[in-house]
Amino acid sequence: MTTLLRVFRFAFQNIMRNFWLSLITVSMMMFTLLSVNVLVALNLVADRAIAYVQDKVEVSVYFDSDVPEPRVVDAAGFLRGLEQVRDVSVITPDEALERFKERHARDETVLRSLEEIGKNPFGPTLVVKARHPGDFPFILEALDHPQFANDIRDKDFTDYQGVIDRIRETSDRARAFGIGLSVVFLMIAMLVVFNTVRMGIIIHREEISIMKLVGASSAFVRAPFLIEAILLSLIASALAVLVVVPLVALIDPGIGAFFDGASTIDLLGYYQVNGVALFLAQFVVLAGVSMLATGFAMRKYLRV
Repeated sequence: MTTLLRVFRFAFQNIMRNFWLSLITVSMMMFTLLSVNVLVALNLVADRAIAYVQDKVEVSVYFDSDVPEPRVVDAAGFLRGLEQVRDVSVITPDEALERFKERHARDETVLRSLEEIGKNPFGPTLVVKARHPGDFPFILEALDHPQFANDIRDKDFTDYQGVIDRIRETSDRARAFGIGLSVVFLMIAMLVVFNTVRMGIIIHREEISIMKLVGASSAFVRAPFLIEAILLSLIASALAVLVVVPLVALIDPGIGAFFDGASTIDLLGYYQVNGVALFLAQFVVLAGVSMLATGFAMRKYLRV
C-alpha cells in the first residue's frame, strides 16, 4: 500500500510540475472524446431520422364516391392479410371532407367551390403502410386485383426515397469529417503525451538516478508515468461527460421538435441508458492509447 501511495504521489507531482503540458494534453483528449460523441450522436440521429421518414412512406388508395362501405372494408381486410402490409387505416368520405377543409381553411376560393358542388365529392380512402419501403411495388400490384381495381379511382404513393438518400449522403459526409477530426485530435493528444513524458523524464532524471541507487525497481520508476497517463485520460473523460450530457439535454428537445415531436429521436434517452458504458469504453480506449504513447516515450528516453 505504501508503494502504491508513493507511485500515485509521484504521478500527481509529475502532473503539477508539467501543469501546462498536462492541461494541453487533457484539452486534446477532451476534444477527441467530444468529436467521438458527435459521431455517436450523428449516427443515432441519422439512423432514427431515416426510420422516421420510412415510417411516413404510405400509399393512399382513393375509391369512387359511390363505392359502398362493405367493399372498402373488404379491400382493407385483403390488404391486412398481406405480410408486406404493416397497417391499414380507413378514412370515410366525411373524414376526408373534414381533413380537406382543415387543410384549406384559409383558402376561401376552395371552400366556396366545395359549397357550389353541394355534396361531398370525396369517396372512402385507405392509407396503407408497408413493413419496408421495398414492399410498396408488391402492394401497388396487389391493388390491381380485379375484385377492387374497378372501384379504385386513384392511388397516391408518397415516395421519400430521395429524402432518405439525401439524409444518408449528408450523414456519410459528416461522419467522414468527424472521423478525420477525431484522428487528428487523437494524434495531437498522443504527441503531447509523448512529449509530456519525455519532459518529465528529463526533469526527474536526477531523482530517477537516486531512486535506482537506493534500490527502486524498474517497475516502480515506470509506474508513475503510466499512472499519469491514466489520470489525464480520466480527467479528460470526466470533462467530456460534463460537456456532452448537458449539451445533449439542451439540443434534444430541438431535435424532437424538428421531427414533429417524434419520440424515436430520443438522444437524451439514449445517453441515459447507454451513457455509462459508452463513456467507460471511451475512457478505456483513451487510457490504453495514452499508456501506449507513454510506453514508447519511456522506451526511448528512460534507461532503467
